Amino acid sequence: MRQMGETIKRLMRLFALALIFLLAGCGLKTGLIVYDDLSPEPQLASISHQVIGNAVQIQLSIIGGSDTVVYQIDRAKVDPDCKCVNDWLRYYESSPSTQRHDLKRNIKLQHVDETYAFRVRVMDSLGRKSDWSKVFQVKAE
Repeated sequence: MRQMGETIKRLMRLFALALIFLLAGCGLKTGLIVYDDLSPEPQLASISHQVIGNAVQIQLSIIGGSDTVVYQIDRAKVDPDCKCVNDWLRYYESSPSTQRHDLKRNIKLQHVDETYAFRVRVMDSLGRKSDWSKVFQVKAE
């Protein structure tokens, strides 16, 4: 009878230990993050813009980057007196995508009498960012 009590105590300890390991395994799991440094850094392959009425259409293509890429568009107003660019503000950031060619974004120019400056850059899923594009200025037609 004494041996049976010892066996039950051992089984209870084993059960408690197993329960602790099982509970520690619960929760949110993340996949293994693999840094692929073999992929080239993201770059703007081409960028162009076209003013259509009171909007500007920006077309771009991206090369390089790992997995998915996003592009960011910053906008600033141009001071009419000094023709200098005021503070840059993030105007748009695309969703992560594997698409890299013939990307288009239409941006409404809010005031017809104002000149706006734009710049674009790309970033990949590893957080690597390209240089900013050449700044271009537009005014609604």
